Amino acid sequence: MPPHHAVSQSSEITIKCPECGAEQSFTAWNSLNVGLNPEKKTALKDGSLTRFSCESCGHSSEIGYPMLYHDPERQFMVWLANDGAEPPFAGTALGDVLAGYRLRWVTSRNQLVEKTHIFENQFDDQTMELFKASMAASPKGVPEGELLFAGLGKGAEDAVELQFAVLAEGGTTQFIGTTREAFEDTAELLAPIANSALLEIGQWHRIDAAWANSLLEGHLPGPTA
Repeated sequence: MPPHHAVSQSSEITIKCPECGAEQSFTAWNSLNVGLNPEKKTALKDGSLTRFSCESCGHSSEIGYPMLYHDPERQFMVWLANDGAEPPFAGTALGDVLAGYRLRWVTSRNQLVEKTHIFENQFDDQTMELFKASMAASPKGVPEGELLFAGLGKGAEDAVELQFAVLAEGGTTQFIGTTREAFEDTAELLAPIANSALLEIGQWHRIDAAWANSLLEGHLPGPTA
């Protein structure tokens, strides 16, 4: 079956409320084709798609489960699995079936949403991860926490800027921005490093902060004698 025809699939699971112990049915979207179900993309981004709300006591929490996110228009798939579950067809060459597709593997809903922001704004996630790593390593630095690209917005004097969310361990979120010009200048400097990491077509790849830091370390000058 051609990838753009792959249907969304959901299943009903039973959730036991961690607060009061009441059991309740919950809809888990195991496969989500946003070309067929565009309304579910909004629900994923605002968190309602994966949020459990107990009908007995009102407790609310996010439910993590494996999900295959599929955007046929922009030709990318993201496998979300915070339990280490391998993506569909792991170890199988999918180059012929998914020619032109970007296949990514993430471990949180926030990381999945970030991938949608990156690809929907026509950026390359390898360059974006290297840019974020360079931001974190700069003398000015950034607030401590997980740094995620959150989309484009207006900055000073209505200049287009890239906006980033910084998720702190305590659950607070800060937003910072950088001009598109600054991003493009830095991306040009990082291009040789980004281009050195050739990704095998038809395979799932984890392009994240750990990937970027490892790649940068391999290109930094070694200690001199």
